[in-house]
Amino acid sequence: MGVYDVVLWPKGRKVVGSKWVLRIKHGPDSQVQKYKAHIVAQGFTQVKGLDYDQTFAPVVKLSTFCAILTITVQQNLAIHQMDVKAAYLNGKLKEEIYMEAPTGLEIPEGMVLRLNWAVYGTKQGGCVWYEDVCGTMVEMGYTRIEADHAVFIWKRGDVLSIIALYVNDFKLVGPPDSDDVRKDKETLKRKYNMTDLGEISWILGIHVTRDREEGWIALSQQKYLEEVLEHFDKANVRPISTPSLPNHHLVRLPSPEVDTKHFQRALGALMYLMLGTRPDIAYSVTALGRHTANPGIEHQHTLDRLFRYLRGSSDYKLVYHCGTPGGDTILGYVDADWGSDVNDCKSTSGYAFTLSGGAISWSSKKQSAVALSSTKAEYIAGAHAAKEAIWLGRLFAGLQQPSSFPIPLLIDNQSAIAITKNPEFHDQTKHIDIRYHFL
Repeated sequence: MGVYDVVLWPKGRKVVGSKWVLRIKHGPDSQVQKYKAHIVAQGFTQVKGLDYDQTFAPVVKLSTFCAILTITVQQNLAIHQMDVKAAYLNGKLKEEIYMEAPTGLEIPEGMVLRLNWAVYGTKQGGCVWYEDVCGTMVEMGYTRIEADHAVFIWKRGDVLSIIALYVNDFKLVGPPDSDDVRKDKETLKRKYNMTDLGEISWILGIHVTRDREEGWIALSQQKYLEEVLEHFDKANVRPISTPSLPNHHLVRLPSPEVDTKHFQRALGALMYLMLGTRPDIAYSVTALGRHTANPGIEHQHTLDRLFRYLRGSSDYKLVYHCGTPGGDTILGYVDADWGSDVNDCKSTSGYAFTLSGGAISWSSKKQSAVALSSTKAEYIAGAHAAKEAIWLGRLFAGLQQPSSFPIPLLIDNQSAIAITKNPEFHDQTKHIDIRYHFL
């Protein structure tokens, strides 16, 4: 494939190591699909400024993917998936990088491999692959949107085509009764070695189901959750109906009382679940995440309660339904838990934005400042949500969707709402940081 040339080891040049990485790829039903072997460069020995510079490569955000699904279900579009084989090997390297020959490849003594194309493990591998994809998208007539640099669109009259990129995974959206998606697939196959996976069913461990007649798309991580429950011996626990107790505050400890590594692994597994499809556990996961350095018995009991809640709700799905009353408008819900952290008296901001009857973006985050009143806590939470609302507006504008501005933010504190309109409570709010007046 022309990935490397065998050359003499240049004097004074650093040579990165190499190793084989072997793994078994499983399908949706846990059956073995293939045995994969990668030759990986040990890029941790690369020196910045010498054999690499830029390393950043964007991937489609999960919020963006949810937004694309709402467009798909509202306009009855088709969404297909393709996978690039050995994606990084399509990225042309600009720097001179020398790599040791992997085990099993015999080359003369004193010779090394000079890489022409990026291999997995190189620092700039993802960056040069993304640059190559951007060039391909331009050749195909697509334009990158500014709100998410991993999404490309092409508007041909009334016909909208979208391609979203997650490393080597392409999501293609287009009209189901036209040849646009098929032509894009053929163009990509001529450019890269690709596998056509048909209509989307799985993405990053998230199961995508669709009913065209009923007009809905659902996201579920039930398979992933079942594996997590089984791995941490929670498959047979007694289910409960709430993820946490009301007014339950976790106290910071000076030293751990339980196995720190086990606690961190369990919470990390639930964190991906929260980011993917389960906004209902966002508050509990972030509250527990503040105590991963020194977890105690009380923290473990709280985590066990969260597992029990998930045991009883493992079949929950995030559903986007066409025809939901008011579902064609983005709506934001904002709230704050004033002084909920007993360790530093800081509050927690929370928001959720919905479209087509389902959440497309959500957050639960501890505030950086101590709020002296519930008004300030709600006001800070509103500013936090307003930034997300503006980004969502720009995202949908970039996707050539009808403008939904202004996006309503529903705040349940009358004083906070009043301050957003006029500084009528100046004596009580003069201490609020200027940056929160962004709202």
